[in-house]
Amino acid sequence: MAELRRLVPLGLFFGLLALTAGCAREVQPKIVKGVDACAACNMVIDQVNQSCGYVLEGEFVPFDSPGCLLRSFDARRKSGAGLPERIYFADYRDGSFHPADSTLFLLTGHVPTVMNARVICFSDSGGAEEARRYPDEILTDWLGYRTLRGTPDEVVRISLDENGMQPEVVQVDKGDLVLWVVRGHDLRGPLTISIKGYPEVGTVIVPPDGGEVNFRLMALRPGAGFPVLSGETGRPLGMLKVTGAHTLDEQEM
Repeated sequence: MAELRRLVPLGLFFGLLALTAGCAREVQPKIVKGVDACAACNMVIDQVNQSCGYVLEGEFVPFDSPGCLLRSFDARRKSGAGLPERIYFADYRDGSFHPADSTLFLLTGHVPTVMNARVICFSDSGGAEEARRYPDEILTDWLGYRTLRGTPDEVVRISLDENGMQPEVVQVDKGDLVLWVVRGHDLRGPLTISIKGYPEVGTVIVPPDGGEVNFRLMALRPGAGFPVLSGETGRPLGMLKVTGAHTLDEQEM
């Protein structure tokens, strides 16, 4: 260390020293079976291959299931508390931990799961596809898991008839998870709708007999007008507005 200090300028020396110390402090995910407890439900974690956790303020916070972690994540997001710096999920096959953005989530009711979370995780598509055996199982990513299993921030109820949507405009905030409850009224037949600018919603079929259909939308893209389109005619039936900053600079103003 003394030799290094003689070879480099003083400022650069302390910069290197700080970088080395930062790397040494990087928190790695680790859960001890039968010892560590879930930060959400306080159950002792005995199935590490279904566990997960996140790094918050330099500490690894363990959870016994993705469902418990998601509830904690949603609670922090909604309260305005700081979000985790990094999130990890265990591979169902061997219990190794992997970052959320490289994890695949198999939503299933056919495998016994901790806390009835109805999800198991995989670090690669090969393992996930091999485990998927039933037509009602869904394979998705971290954003998809949050969308499909998170607690909605807002419930929007709309009615559709041959003339359009009521209310005509739905307004939500950027970042909200929105549950749409759609009911057809005096339709001549099933009506297919989509939301331009939110292709992940796909097509939604509204029954003509007054029955309800639900779908979820994570409002991540702000804008003054996202048309709700008829799949049959392509004409706008109504409008979605998402309020919020487009950029970080706007958000800080």
